[in-house]
Formats: sequence, C-alpha cells, structure tokens
Amino acid sequence: MTNTKLVVNGQTAEEGALVDFAGAPFGFIRPIFQAIGGKVAWQSRENQAVVTWHSNLLLIPATGKGIILNGQPRTFREAHRTVDGRLCVSLVDLADVFLGTLRHVEQELHLFLPTGLLTGLTISQDSLVINWTGQVQPMGTGDDPARGLSLLGSSWALPVQSLVIKQSPAGHLVVTLDTDGRPVDMGGGEQSLRLTWKAPRQKLEDLVVALDAGHGGQQPGAVGVAGTLEKELARQVVDLLVPRLRAAGAEVVDIRRGDETLSLAERVRRTRLSQAQLFISIHYNAHENRSAHGTETFHAAGNVEAASFARFVQEELIGALGLRDRGVKQAAFHVIKAQPEIPAILVEVGFLTNPTEEQFLQRPETLHRTAEALYRGICRFMESREKK
Repeated sequence: MTNTKLVVNGQTAEEGALVDFAGAPFGFIRPIFQAIGGKVAWQSRENQAVVTWHSNLLLIPATGKGIILNGQPRTFREAHRTVDGRLCVSLVDLADVFLGTLRHVEQELHLFLPTGLLTGLTISQDSLVINWTGQVQPMGTGDDPARGLSLLGSSWALPVQSLVIKQSPAGHLVVTLDTDGRPVDMGGGEQSLRLTWKAPRQKLEDLVVALDAGHGGQQPGAVGVAGTLEKELARQVVDLLVPRLRAAGAEVVDIRRGDETLSLAERVRRTRLSQAQLFISIHYNAHENRSAHGTETFHAAGNVEAASFARFVQEELIGALGLRDRGVKQAAFHVIKAQPEIPAILVEVGFLTNPTEEQFLQRPETLHRTAEALYRGICRFMESREKK
C-alpha cells in the first residue's frame, strides 16, 4: 500500500496519509479530514482527537476501539493506532460509522464520507418526493439530466442497495429490489406494497447491567504507595465501561454516581430497583505485605451463575492485564451475598499497595484494557447462557 494514494470525497490527502497494518488500511486522522475541510484538535487531558466537519463532531481516543460521533458512542472493529505520535484509525471502520464507502480504484483508495442522508422517497399518482438531510447537492446525471438525479455527498441508512422501477415492453410495472443478501419482508394488499426489515440485533440487547464503582465519597478504599485512590480508579473503569456496554445495546445502571458516599445496603437497593440482570462491583486490593499482587474475582457461595460469570471475567482480566491469577473465590461480601437472584460478582483488579502494580494499574492504557476485559467477560457469559 506504499504507492497507493488516499482520496477522500474526491480530494487527494497528503502523501503518507495512508498506512497498512497486516493488510488492513488505516489512515491518519488529521490529513483525512483536512483534505475535506474539517478541523482536527488534540485534547491532551482527555488523550483524544476532536474532529469537526460540517455538522459532525467526532471524538477519537488515542487507545481502544471506541469513538463518539455526534454524541453517539460507536465501536470500531479495529483498535486505533498511534504512529510517531500521530493517531490513525481503520478506514473500513471510519467508512462504516459514517455510512460511507471505501473502494480501490487502480492505485488509489477512495474513501467517501457522506455529508447527508437520503431519508425518504414517496411516490404518489402525480409526484415523486425525495427527502434528505445534511449538506447534499442535487445534480443531474447521464446524457439527459432531466431523466436522472444524483445527490452529491449523500448516503442512505437502509439495508437496500438499490430500488429500480421500470415499465416493461409489455406495459407492466417492474420493481427490482436489491437487498444485498439481507432479509426484507414484503407485505401489503392488492394495491399496496410494504417493505420492512429488522435492524441487526445488538450483542447485549435487552440486558440490564449494574456497575458498582467501589467505595466513593468519604470512603476512599485502598490507598496506594504513591497515593492512588481505589475509589478513583474504580470510577474511571466504570466510566470507560459504560459507553462500551451501551454501544452493544445494554442498559447500564451506574450504582455509585460520581463521588458519593454510599452504604452497601443502598448499593443493593439501587440494583434491585433497576431490575438489573447482572451486577459487577469493581475494586482494587490492598495488603500489609507490599509484595502481594494479582487479580481475583469473587462470587457468593451457592450462586452457580455468579460462579460462571466470575470465571469468564477473571479469564479476560488475566488475559488483558497479565497479572498473577489469584483465582475465582467465594466470599460473603454484602453486595454479592445479598443478591442471590442474579449473577453478582466483585472484582479485585490488582494491588495498589504493591508499588510496581500500582504504577501499572493507574496507566490510561491499563484502565482501558481493564474496562475492555470486563466487557468481554460480560459478552462471553451472555453467549454461554444463550447456548444452554
């Protein structure tokens, strides 16, 4: 891909804007959006790029797979990369979230990011009405502009590749619908036709998850050798995990909101009121022996589903963080013991009283990996439930 040029909405991006990772095309954010008149700024505190382009606002963190487009969390399939201090993302994923396209044309890679969407098409006895949103420019097409319409800069969010209406030589009206292999239901009466389709089911659709950031307010929890507070790390992990779960269709209940002081009984009460189906309490460990280290996950005795849930989460945390595996254990912690009706677990991510582990645990990359591991643990547990 060394000699391939990147063309964005017909504009050639600067040389070097395109980079290859194991055959997957990635592009640097700044030259991509500068080529089409966008602006890119860097927020050092949040460690993210802020892109403004037409009416779009795009936030891209330096790590992970999550983005926020116009206030909506989205998830890329490929993680963002940083090369020589410059942020780059998967072009396939970028095209997908904008409902655009990515295609090769000889020695060029063409990325199309629409500025608007076709939203409606209505045909009556004497009219055809087309509606769209965004900054879309209508243009004539073909040799006879009166016979065609091209909406420059538009895309449409329907699972239909094309809809063609023609009159046959015999005088019949022929409607051809290309759904690109996706299921579309047809119904109607003698003089009507209705096309319907189902949006793809999200991975965690209809799931209600309660996330409990341990301690808070007047209860700092474990305090690291360098002063790291358990309550703050737990809060950060929850804040990273919430948009990840919501993007997958889950309803998330944040049990400890902000930095409030909350009793154990109140945490259980809020969980029950929310009718949560899963409960995770996130903690960081402490021990008088500073050499103590590793990750462990707890469930209440007799809660079989919680034990299974704990195993999945523990496996993902160990795989993501590489800390010592202290195992899955039974415990009588109130927040899990008092909730035998749902899979309720308590996670001790690592030891803040171990100086080396404390330094590792508070890194932004580690916090993202922790949240991602918890997300994968939840997904694996729910998948295992569906197989039963």
